[in-house]
Amino acid sequence: MRHEYILSKDKSALLIIDMQDRLMREIVGAKEIAQNVALIIETAKILHLPILLTEHNSRVFGQTIPEIKTKLDNYSPVEKIIFSCFGSEEFRKKISDVGREQLIVVGIETHICVCQTVLDAMVEGYDVHVVSNAVSARSELDHKIGLEKMYSGGAIPSSTEIVVYDLLEKGGTDEFRAVLPLIKKKATTSG
Repeated sequence: MRHEYILSKDKSALLIIDMQDRLMREIVGAKEIAQNVALIIETAKILHLPILLTEHNSRVFGQTIPEIKTKLDNYSPVEKIIFSCFGSEEFRKKISDVGREQLIVVGIETHICVCQTVLDAMVEGYDVHVVSNAVSARSELDHKIGLEKMYSGGAIPSSTEIVVYDLLEKGGTDEFRAVLPLIKKKATTSG
């Protein structure tokens, strides 16, 4: 039996929130955030995790950025206008159909859509892992306060590498060998 704060590939789903073109232009550390999310997506695909994607009012804020969109095998975002993903009936149905209890949350903005979604997810009974270096906002302060609010509300603090290595669980597997070059590549490009 493992500690409940350790992610399991059999219990986890990835939720990518609102990483859209017009929003990302204003985000602190947008390039690093996109690289971290891309690594998590690649890991999720190798491990066959369900991936959910949302877009907030895409007519105004545009579609998901190409760096993320091209990593997805199936680009079918849930369109929403309410900040919390759980305010969308389509999202509620999709997440229920996935049938996972652990949510890995990435995206923007930390203090708005990410925070409200995370808090609502916990009310719904999910164990939520917020990837602190794969979420961001237009200001450092809002990012910091958003993280503090989620963590004080019960979300589990995480990072890109914590997520990747939790999900892999051990070295020496085909999955580990597939992900390791991606980790090394990210390390050299974000240096």
